[in-house]
Amino acid sequence: MTAETVAVLNVLFHDFTRREAAAEIARLAGGDAKTYVVKPYSEFMPRAHRDERIRGILNGAALRLADGAGILWAANYLSLPGGPLRALLQFPLSLASLVLRPSALQRPLPEAMAGVDLTWEMLEALAAAGRSAYLLGGTAEESAGAADAIRRRIPSLTIAGARDGYFRRSETEAVIQALNAASPDVLLVAMGFPRQEKWIAENLPRLNVRVAVAEGGSLSFIAGATRRAPRWMRRAGLEWLFRLLRQPSRLRRQLALPVFVWLVLRQRLAAA
Repeated sequence: MTAETVAVLNVLFHDFTRREAAAEIARLAGGDAKTYVVKPYSEFMPRAHRDERIRGILNGAALRLADGAGILWAANYLSLPGGPLRALLQFPLSLASLVLRPSALQRPLPEAMAGVDLTWEMLEALAAAGRSAYLLGGTAEESAGAADAIRRRIPSLTIAGARDGYFRRSETEAVIQALNAASPDVLLVAMGFPRQEKWIAENLPRLNVRVAVAEGGSLSFIAGATRRAPRWMRRAGLEWLFRLLRQPSRLRRQLALPVFVWLVLRQRLAAA
């Protein structure tokens, strides 16, 4: 399966749909090489933009998938033709499309991965391919709850193991030994950005897995510990607002969104 890449703040995103991405992960899980998958989203893009190491880890992934409507908006806005004046005129209309007409933003990136939505499609594809998965991340209750939920929904998928992501650096070797003993095809790592990406990049060479996937908060959603936004809010790209209203402590992270928008505008003006 081939894909084009689209640059947003110097991170190259693949233009897969969720179904295509899930199929590709299942294919990689049956290959010989060790690879990893990342799903960057808007509020952490400023960190990746200013941190060359994190940006390098993202671009070193076999798949870089757009998690959220913000990345789709940026890719679309950056692809529009015109010079600096036109770029400024297009800017408010483009932002308004996030809420008023999100379907207009589905090019050149066709679909937002929406985190846990891709996770379920990926797990279904892994089950169909006869692969196994290990869950690493969240609290002990979340990882165990996610494993139970997956077994109920996809009983044909082998869950090789599950454990929380709250371990000290000194415990890393024991975690790796347990993972290697379970020998899963795919490892889901849900430790939050950028810890999970750094952990994968540092430890993948010693892991007996084919694919490691940076999952963010997916295990919490699967376990039912975190509630998802209503479908209409998800379709409108407003899941971030729903989560902010339910978890005001996320405000500090959300303050990165205006920075992301400004950086995208600056990239467009620089290229115009």
